[in-house]
Amino acid sequence: MPTSILEMEVDGEVIDQYQGDGLIVGTPTGSTCYNASAGGPIVHPGMDAITVSPICPLSFSSRPVVIPSGSVVSIWPLADLEHDTKLWTDGVLATSIWPGQRVDVRKADCQAKFIILREDYSFYQTLREKLQWAGARVRHINNHRN
Repeated sequence: MPTSILEMEVDGEVIDQYQGDGLIVGTPTGSTCYNASAGGPIVHPGMDAITVSPICPLSFSSRPVVIPSGSVVSIWPLADLEHDTKLWTDGVLATSIWPGQRVDVRKADCQAKFIILREDYSFYQTLREKLQWAGARVRHINNHRN
């Protein structure tokens, strides 16, 4: 399977061309899932930002970027006309795009609302527990000793 060659601009300014398996454009809410698995940053949900992370890039200089949430991210394929590029949204195949077509990604006008089921919810505690960071193990061990 050929790799994708994508060009990206932010607010009308070209950033780079990426060759690899694709790009992940996401929000802080989505940063702890597929984005983090691809080497992207984990972003606190209180941040107003957009993340762009290359998926398995063929260049060591292709790095994730965090940009202001009001930005417009535009991406278009540069490969030959015989190869389409798949556009996925939240894990569902949305469409294919071809050289000459572009995708513009921007923040929605409305915000998603989430229900937090724990009274003592902490973003950092959740990270420690889910990612098994040392802080979660130390507390767990200390709680069993008492």
